[in-house]
Amino acid sequence: MFDFEEEKKRFGEKCTACGLCVTACPIIPLTDIRGIDPAEVMASITNLYGGGRPNATARTRIYSCMGCLTCRPHCPEDLNPALGLALAASILVERGEPLPRALSFLLPETKFNLMKAVEAFQIKPDQRPWVTSVDRQRPSACNTVLFTGCTGIMQPDVVLTALDIIRRFDPTVRSLGGVDYCCGDTALRAGKPQAAKALFSKLVEALNDFSPEDVVFLCPTCKAYFDQYRPKTTWTAHFITRFLTEHLNDLGPFEEMDATVTVHDACHMVRGENPDLESPRHLIKAIPSIKVVEMTDSRENSLCCGATAMAAIGAPGVRFRARRLKQAEESGADVMALYCPACLSIFAAERARLPFRIESVITLLGKSMGIVHEDRLLHYMALGDPARVLSEAREYLQASELPQEMLVDFCSKYFKRG
Repeated sequence: MFDFEEEKKRFGEKCTACGLCVTACPIIPLTDIRGIDPAEVMASITNLYGGGRPNATARTRIYSCMGCLTCRPHCPEDLNPALGLALAASILVERGEPLPRALSFLLPETKFNLMKAVEAFQIKPDQRPWVTSVDRQRPSACNTVLFTGCTGIMQPDVVLTALDIIRRFDPTVRSLGGVDYCCGDTALRAGKPQAAKALFSKLVEALNDFSPEDVVFLCPTCKAYFDQYRPKTTWTAHFITRFLTEHLNDLGPFEEMDATVTVHDACHMVRGENPDLESPRHLIKAIPSIKVVEMTDSRENSLCCGATAMAAIGAPGVRFRARRLKQAEESGADVMALYCPACLSIFAAERARLPFRIESVITLLGKSMGIVHEDRLLHYMALGDPARVLSEAREYLQASELPQEMLVDFCSKYFKRG
């Protein structure tokens, strides 16, 4: 398995603070360190690795990182700067510095976890199509397991659609859900690399309990971690779009969908260990009458959704999201198609007021097959009225394991039209 301590040592020894990763970083121009010399910015990080005291520049560099991997090809030392910054966050944690508050709400151990809170408004615990405890629920063996990832539970309709599609050729398919199981990405971004590694090991053990032949990841970041760790398993790992592409002959027939679609690519899909630019487009093009157009920054040059920066430093991430949405509008597309549930959750707050639709590639494919599940998150966001959301979601909230008063307070902030 991947050794974070070894990588931390390597980064500390090899990073020369040349600043090329800062120059390549797409979000730095939106932060308060944009006027600082790139070499000086990275010197604040190498100083931290060398035992020096952190400063405001180092903190901004660390927590503004979106993990988008845009900088990686620019490093002359063949380092992964995004990973180096995540490990620099661990130095801050070791020194007792508090996490950015919003980032802490993403951690699996957080009682009032953001993803679980959004899930609570859409589905009752006994309606979940995914297993949340292999020890308690003891899943039966199956050929295929769909892993939702932690952000996947925020869109139950997408999970249900994916399961219905896979059932066309594998009626045994089961699903395992985050946040109870996690690839470890949020822990790593929060400066907890050993916790991240332990979470990934727990996930692999849980997937083994299904005795599957194939494990399908709904989240490209989860698949990227599998590619990085490369654990020994008896099953084969796939990303959902690649897996469905390999089974297209088992699906359909597909109904026509007269729409122009632009694809928002996920960072870890197009710049990860095993890049895949074509399978999402292949699925979309399987739908008759669909036209695909590209945004200004697309495929391997795709812009990030800004998720991690939004959680850690706020405003720069929000502005980065707006930049991406502007590109989608300028493409002239009717639909912005995504295949990453984290990206979908980040864009969710904007969907109701955009001149184009934002939908999962899985949702589009499902609709062309006659598979439709209600997108309650979109409905709630369109309402923009926390009181109405509370009224309509009452039966779900009453069944939730989360504290009612915290859900009410969360609703007043999350579903308020900004």
